Amino acid sequence: MTAHSGRPGSTGPRGRTPRARASLLGVIAAAAAVVLLAAGCSSSSSSSGSAASSGGASSAAPAATGTGSAVAASAEPIGSAGPGTDVGLTAKTIKIGMIADVNTPVEPGLFQKSVNVVKAWAADLNAKGGLAGRQVQVDFCDGKLDPNATTNCVIQACQNDFALVGTSADALEDLSDIDGCKNAAGKAIGIPNLAALAFLPLGCDPDTYGIEGLGTYCATAKDPTQTYQVNVGDAKYFLSQNKGLHGIYVYDSDVPSFKITFIPQFQADTNLGIGADGQKYYAESGAAPQSALTPVIAALKASGSSFVDADATPNNTVLLEREAKLQGANSIKVWGCDSGCYDNSFIQQGGAIVNGTYAQLANLPFYTDYQSNPALSALVKQLGGVANVNNNAIDAYIMALLFQDAVVKATANGGTLDRASLFTALKGENAFTAEGIIGPTNIGGHAPSACDVIAQVVNGQWQRAYPAKAGTFDCDPANLVTIKTKVTA
Repeated sequence: MTAHSGRPGSTGPRGRTPRARASLLGVIAAAAAVVLLAAGCSSSSSSSGSAASSGGASSAAPAATGTGSAVAASAEPIGSAGPGTDVGLTAKTIKIGMIADVNTPVEPGLFQKSVNVVKAWAADLNAKGGLAGRQVQVDFCDGKLDPNATTNCVIQACQNDFALVGTSADALEDLSDIDGCKNAAGKAIGIPNLAALAFLPLGCDPDTYGIEGLGTYCATAKDPTQTYQVNVGDAKYFLSQNKGLHGIYVYDSDVPSFKITFIPQFQADTNLGIGADGQKYYAESGAAPQSALTPVIAALKASGSSFVDADATPNNTVLLEREAKLQGANSIKVWGCDSGCYDNSFIQQGGAIVNGTYAQLANLPFYTDYQSNPALSALVKQLGGVANVNNNAIDAYIMALLFQDAVVKATANGGTLDRASLFTALKGENAFTAEGIIGPTNIGGHAPSACDVIAQVVNGQWQRAYPAKAGTFDCDPANLVTIKTKVTA
């Protein structure tokens, strides 16, 4: 099972503004979404490479300043050993909470790789002497895809941990325990929540930080129309390679908020020039059998469509491609998927059928690029191979690096470390790159990034498609567009 991460810079589960991110790093697979509903919960540059073929700059993201990689070769402690105490924070220890769905009824071990990555990051820091003069202790709590268990995890973290790091809990909807969490002085300033996954409403929580970039939507959520910033980097690339694309757009119907975030993304793509066929946008359950997709492909075939934007689940994408082959829908030039498909399990499930499928990522494509990035390379080595990470785990690692960087900045020049100073440091993270794993992102401003990478299945393996150079992103500012619309769930 793979959780959707979305398009880069997305206000939704993908890596784009409503659909990207990835990084989301994810949507939950259909079965998990069904369980949640039944339970009542509902990707700047310091150095530029060659010009991108779609007109953007192909650039490598610079390493974050002020902090070394969590898995870099240096044996020096990270950050100044500044003063300060708070909940979960002493002169010798920083305790962080890691809430993730692991022992779930639909997929045992769902986010176990994410937990492993955060623990590996902490172990490496501790071996080097710690963070800000302190040893990092990871308190893991299993959300179990259960709202009650997840709430109890948040309450436990509020009482015992300095911050939440790498949160990967799909049933986290009650935000009151995050925002009302009291510090050691008894003030309800909230607990910093650095979330690898943040679906709505969590994505609009002011105490939650991630790379989805939901700020414009959240600020206008109660207005007659909402404002979205969406990343159309992949659509620009597809049109640069294939003129006159037109087709259908598919999104996951299992989670109501996905409609709110995906439709504006689709509208941005059509505004850019990718035409919409049939009924334009198709809502499909990730649990739908292939037979339920027959009408979708029939409409596609009748229109001679050349493009499919498949944003339900990886399983749904595989079934769509199988049904298209079965019906002889041979006009399709581009099968586009989100970062949820960027996993070897997608290829194992789809086989030759999914050859040629694209995925837009907000982070480096780790299967091909991990050796070009020191932080990723060392992490993969520490975990015993690239098979032991996935996009969800990379998203959790990015959040661990964000926490590390914010702590370093909070304690710079003898600064006092506490939850309040950590919040201040997080709000100042306006060009975070996670050691070059993502393009510069204004996480503190809850803004999306213009940077993305496109990967493609080639001969049964994920390969970098665009930009061609390893370690780089397409960070063309024109990748971000603004859409004003009203979409109801």
